[in-house]
Amino acid sequence: MSTSTQPIACLAPMDGITDLAYRQTVRSLNPDVELYSEFTSVNGYKHSEFVRKRLDFDDHELPYYVQIFGNEPELFAETVRAFNDTAVTGIDVNMGCPSKKIVKSTQGGALMKDKDLACRIVEACVKATDKPVTVKTRLGWEGTDQLLDFVQGLIDAGVSRVAIHGRTYKQAYRGEADWDPIYELKKNISVPVIGNGDLKGKDHALTMLKDLDGYMIGRASLGNPWAFWSDEEQAKVTLKDKIEVMLQHFALLRQYQEERRALIEFRKHISGYICGFSDAKACRALLMQSQTEEELTRQALSLC
Repeated sequence: MSTSTQPIACLAPMDGITDLAYRQTVRSLNPDVELYSEFTSVNGYKHSEFVRKRLDFDDHELPYYVQIFGNEPELFAETVRAFNDTAVTGIDVNMGCPSKKIVKSTQGGALMKDKDLACRIVEACVKATDKPVTVKTRLGWEGTDQLLDFVQGLIDAGVSRVAIHGRTYKQAYRGEADWDPIYELKKNISVPVIGNGDLKGKDHALTMLKDLDGYMIGRASLGNPWAFWSDEEQAKVTLKDKIEVMLQHFALLRQYQEERRALIEFRKHISGYICGFSDAKACRALLMQSQTEEELTRQALSLC
């Protein structure tokens, strides 16, 4: 687990967002934040070189957790063993993704309805490695009544830490995150608990923390690697600073993505980087229409 001081701060695993380029960008500004891979299928890891490359990392990203999902304990064990001789900090099992496609095949959030399978997956991972095995899940399927029983089962199976998103599966990302059941869970279990859901940044996270062991920032970090800085520190970040980091981020992405695909994927981050100033909306639209790396760079630098 992390050797950093409490509270633990984590960049939430997000498919299509927390790739190597963005993790390295976040790390450059946040030496102690725990980083997570993209949401990655154990079945895809076994059969696809493209998927395996999603989990590539550099040692300076540590602490770094690989997040995996699936429904076959044997495939989880096989995937986990592939990281035993690497510097990966730990293995995180996703038991909270609300995607209908994922849930339909008894993966992600669907495991909240199948405690036996969820625990067998954890046991398989724990037996396959000496690294810590953690779980990210939600408050429950429709309600929170089974949260303590479900998490206690995971702990009995060997889980070292849990991260809880403050919504049920049925809520998906609608409504407001409810942290009260997370606080109650913490009172009744023996492993560290990370809170997740609707956090706007570090200062907001610290007001929500109470007796939890740490926090995880997700959507608020898109194009905003400063999300783990205090509001006072963020206020000192200039547009020039943002442009510089944004272009460094894009350059990292281009090291392993062809130009057109990189330009399309990077649009997810532009809104986060280009905000908080007059004409920001028009500038974002202009950057999102860039057809080449040279055009993106030129237009971005013209904003400084």
